[in-house]
Amino acid sequence: MQAKTNIQYIVDFSGSMKKVSEGETQIAIAKKALIQSLENIPSEIKTALRVYGHRVEQTNKTESCKDSEVVAPFSNQNVAAIRGKVAGLNPKGYTPIAYSLEQSQHDFPVEDEAKKVIILLSDGEETCGGDPVAVLKKLKSQGFEVVVHTIGFNVDAKTRGQLQAIAKETGGDYFDANGVNQLNKALKDATQQSYVVEKEKSTYGEAIQGGNSYETAVVLPVNKELTLNHHQKKNDYDYFALDLKTIDDVTIEIHTLEKGVQIREGKVKENLSPYMGFEFHGDKRNRLYYNSVSGKHQYKTYKLTPDHDGRYYILIGNNYGNQHKDHSSFKITKVTKDDLGSGKDAGTNDATAINIDGPGRFVAHMGGSDQKDTFVINAKSGEKYTVGVIPKDDVGSYFYLKVYDEFKQPLLKANSKTANSGFKSGELTIEEDGKLFLELSLNYGTQKTLAAYTLVVKKAE
Repeated sequence: MQAKTNIQYIVDFSGSMKKVSEGETQIAIAKKALIQSLENIPSEIKTALRVYGHRVEQTNKTESCKDSEVVAPFSNQNVAAIRGKVAGLNPKGYTPIAYSLEQSQHDFPVEDEAKKVIILLSDGEETCGGDPVAVLKKLKSQGFEVVVHTIGFNVDAKTRGQLQAIAKETGGDYFDANGVNQLNKALKDATQQSYVVEKEKSTYGEAIQGGNSYETAVVLPVNKELTLNHHQKKNDYDYFALDLKTIDDVTIEIHTLEKGVQIREGKVKENLSPYMGFEFHGDKRNRLYYNSVSGKHQYKTYKLTPDHDGRYYILIGNNYGNQHKDHSSFKITKVTKDDLGSGKDAGTNDATAINIDGPGRFVAHMGGSDQKDTFVINAKSGEKYTVGVIPKDDVGSYFYLKVYDEFKQPLLKANSKTANSGFKSGELTIEEDGKLFLELSLNYGTQKTLAAYTLVVKKAE
């Protein structure tokens, strides 16, 4: 569908438009180019025409400088009405650009929540003492937001500078037109730039906003795609908080789509250079990791490793380029990899061991900062046990097993023969009732994230 846009043309009918260019008066060329551009406008777009300098001769400057009129109010499919109106109009007076821009605020339909655009065509600068840029600043301060594209038709350097300043003030563009062909193209380009063809918009995540500091950091939702609800300037960051444990396996995904954004002097303009970035900070407000991507349709994932339980921070932003709120997204995936489904990590010694009710197969995790797990079995005299490990993920290391009793007397040792391989211990006979501790550790561990393994405890009949 078409973006909802209302376009008003403001056309110069001052006396200078009587000049001849390429065998025709400038006003005759402008009328033809205007109608041609209108004929290609989609029916959903409302248009209007305001002209100045068309009723009062230059002999009466006071009145001529207020000679600005809407000759065709806003309407859909307005080309026929505008063609009829301009046919009978001729150049006469001065060039009241500032006055015409000021009056334009009353021309746009108040009931339409539409983008407001003015296309101003002139062959000369303001001649009534007004300041068009000051007028636009005033209108903006009063809440009237409008984009003005300007077209200079056979203009000198001074006029070009003024028309460029008008466009720049509103985030619009200036088009230079010397002769018939350039004017036709300028009107066509300015018109097409005034509206955009929008497809049905897809939603790429939930829009959120972070804090401005560690103290105001917003707790970050996990396991869902997110976008910022605002464009992000280069070197600015939104602060989010994550409460993590060493048993949390955390991944951040960052994406870019098609567009970037230029942010300059409070004005925003889309470009084709998207950026997306983040930083991962610890609870001591120390930066642990950062990265970014640039270019269209980029996607990367990064593992974030908590080295202790605590509050961590994700800062969304980067120091290379601005981020477009609708074309950059991120997702935090958090999987709690506890041991034996207990909701916690098997500790590093007998005091923090997790109890095993009896023989069986139990899923646990090691890796990252977690290099040791300890389990405890209530064993009885005469029972015989074997213990084994089956790696489920690549831990990049050897497993080592040490079995000891509650007096910390070593009873059994075993280990994997190669990295990432499992093992099965020899048979252990219990000599008296008591606690049996199974201590598993990694040697030369290189796994940066938590990897799963299966602990196998068997009891001989």
